[in-house]
Amino acid sequence: MARRYEDLRAAVLGGPDRGSRHGWAVLARSGMAAWIKAVTRIPLPPKAVQHQPPEPLAVAEELVDVLALMAWTAAGGCRSG
Repeated sequence: MARRYEDLRAAVLGGPDRGSRHGWAVLARSGMAAWIKAVTRIPLPPKAVQHQPPEPLAVAEELVDVLALMAWTAAGGCRSG
């Protein structure tokens, strides 16, 4: 509930929609109890997931493996016979 209230407060104070997506009209017209009842029916949007890029060393090791395989294959690879 606190997160929803803080989202509304931030939107009213400076957001482009001035709080309309966060129930500002309900709060202003009908009060806090009506706002709480209204926002509890709306699911919270998922929190943004921070994508962690792969470690540079892991990428370098994979690149070395690919290049070594390419060179080995170009040189004839493992020839039996």
